[in-house]
Amino acid sequence: MSAQVVVCCGSGGVGKTSTSAALGLALAQSGHRVALLTIDPAKRLADSLNLGAIGGTPTRVPLKNVSGRCEALMLDVEETFEALIRRVATSEDSAERILSNRYFQFASTRLGGVHEYMAAEKVRELALSGEYDFVVVDTPPARNALDFLRAPDRIAGLMDGGVVRWMAMPATRSGWRALELGSEAVARVLRRLIGQSTIGEIAEFFELFRDLWEGFHVRSNELKQLLSSDQTRFFLITSPAPTARSEALFFLDQLDDFEVPFGGFIINRVESPPLHDRDPSPYLPEGLPEQLVEAIRIVPEKQRLTAEEHSRSIQSLLSAGPDGANHWIVPDLGKPINKLDDLLELASHLPAAPIP
Repeated sequence: MSAQVVVCCGSGGVGKTSTSAALGLALAQSGHRVALLTIDPAKRLADSLNLGAIGGTPTRVPLKNVSGRCEALMLDVEETFEALIRRVATSEDSAERILSNRYFQFASTRLGGVHEYMAAEKVRELALSGEYDFVVVDTPPARNALDFLRAPDRIAGLMDGGVVRWMAMPATRSGWRALELGSEAVARVLRRLIGQSTIGEIAEFFELFRDLWEGFHVRSNELKQLLSSDQTRFFLITSPAPTARSEALFFLDQLDDFEVPFGGFIINRVESPPLHDRDPSPYLPEGLPEQLVEAIRIVPEKQRLTAEEHSRSIQSLLSAGPDGANHWIVPDLGKPINKLDDLLELASHLPAAPIP
């Protein structure tokens, strides 16, 4: 049975990475097997979990007295692309020829959309591995963070496109059948610019790539189905700050455009109303400077006003979302979240079962 997928998205500065990690820990504490994947190259997840470093291989988070487990990993584009080639190639020999091709080595790291497609592929791999109950995905804090949702369609379109089929025509003695169908003058210029041997390698790459069409096409459609299925939820991480709210509305529009299942809002760093409204100055030690006494005296009022402002901001955000959308309020913990104990405290405010 495949795992449930939880995708965390949101702008920078709202605690998205910490919240993603804490959500994974909350699920592990509830007895679930969790894979915590970051597709953000900034490498903040390892810092949040105090793991030192994480890579493409799952690393167990050291949790005590929990029945579940949480394993963290970071997207390795080259490793994921190589594994995908080996899965869909028609033979081991074909896979080795593609992987040793210099054009593939370039394409696997620099081709537009490869990073996003490999992110989606890694989510699929983890979800179908049978090792996990949940896959929690930490996306980059950028406006193009959801580009990986477009990746399956882009790859499927590439597989169906006539341009790639034309470029993948069998190579001939001259090196590339596609060039022979074009202008000889163009062919001569290309050979002079990039060399005959390079043309031969590109020709070989596209010829071999023909055998991968069906596998890529099938997997692209499966990825799209997974990301839009009932076993996937997209959570919007935000805060009550005005700038965060405007970015949250942008992400909300994106999720609506993609027509993916929305799991709800997780709203961080929310100010709580003061426990007591009375003036604290009578309870202060004598002899304090007047300025300090005044600063302390107005703290409850400032806290009350901030809490009211946050409440209005939250209501405005919820009214912009889908009717009846779930939401979780995370109070301002008053400290940076930079160690495992802090993440566990944050986890206590998060859902232990985000997908009904």
